Amino acid sequence: MKTEQERERRQDREQGPPASFFRSADAGHGTDCLRLHLNESPYGPPPGTVEAVAAEAAAHLAHYPDSECRALREALARHFGVGPEMVAVGNGVDELVLLTSLTFLREPAAEVAFTANTFPGYAASAAVAGAAVRALPLRDRAVPAGELAEALRDGTDLAFVCNPLNPTGTVLSRAEVDLLLDAARSADGVLVFDEAYLDFAGPEHEHALLAVRSGAPALVMRTFSKAWGLASVRMGCLIGPADLVARCARTAGALPFSVSRPAQSAVLRALEQPGHLERVRSGTAQAREYLIKSLDAIGLPAMPSHANFVMVDVPGDSARVADRLAAEHGVLVRDLSLLGLPGSLRVSVGTPPQVERCVAALAAVLGTRAPATTDPAPVTDEGRPSR
Repeated sequence: MKTEQERERRQDREQGPPASFFRSADAGHGTDCLRLHLNESPYGPPPGTVEAVAAEAAAHLAHYPDSECRALREALARHFGVGPEMVAVGNGVDELVLLTSLTFLREPAAEVAFTANTFPGYAASAAVAGAAVRALPLRDRAVPAGELAEALRDGTDLAFVCNPLNPTGTVLSRAEVDLLLDAARSADGVLVFDEAYLDFAGPEHEHALLAVRSGAPALVMRTFSKAWGLASVRMGCLIGPADLVARCARTAGALPFSVSRPAQSAVLRALEQPGHLERVRSGTAQAREYLIKSLDAIGLPAMPSHANFVMVDVPGDSARVADRLAAEHGVLVRDLSLLGLPGSLRVSVGTPPQVERCVAALAAVLGTRAPATTDPAPVTDEGRPSR
């Protein structure tokens, strides 16, 4: 059980993440800047979604959306293989993190656990909820599943598991997911898998979703901002047991129209084209391998990744490297000093030409020789390499 001494060692409950992490950081760099700092998709949304947004806006811009998102939730339920009562939606995963925090961190001595050096929205939401934070150190730059499971058994009220892990790109094994789920079954706290990047890892890593379909007491978050290419419309979904989802939905009732009409229309249109997701996954995997090999060619070790970004170590001051990339080359990357990982950058996976531009800029900033370009296999309409 939690003790007062342990609580005193927790991070100050009023402390949140650095505000600079949430800034887009592209202001003043012109329209030609290469945005590799926010993990946006270079492939765009599925065909027809832009038209769906435009049509919805043209016909209903003056009208409130369906606050219960009934058609959208039914379509999402079919897509994820669950009942509509097991689905809630929000204004991106960011809002869902806040909603779950406000829902399950209501006690005066509430505590939330997550890994250190990861997405700062967990700490920001904990600060809003007035909860104490248990930030667990990474283990080999990966989620410390055993320590998180122990935190649940120890009585933490809420545990966030980022999988694949932002910013390292590591992914949990089935055994690690099972370990966390076993702890959740015997604990009072709520386990949440933030799977914003799981679409890039592929269905073979959907261990948490499969367990939730079978009744496991956990919540799974997904987003349409990353692989689906719909970051602008802001739409995330929460999947889990009906009772836990209903509690979050009651909290969301304070903001009944957070998912706009254009957002609902865009996602409904996108869900009609699951093949788009496979094409993006395949293209990202090829470009990610190309990026890692190109970085290695200029002497920069990069982490293997299951997401649409890679973590790369750079010599010297990583903040200065990121600043020079932006100022001198218009290439925006994420300096991980902001997450307590100085000396490292997070680089979003772009298209092969974008990879080449980024690596050439890095080589110029670091004073090394840019690698000779290769010809990555293009992606066909079916999402497979053409050779």
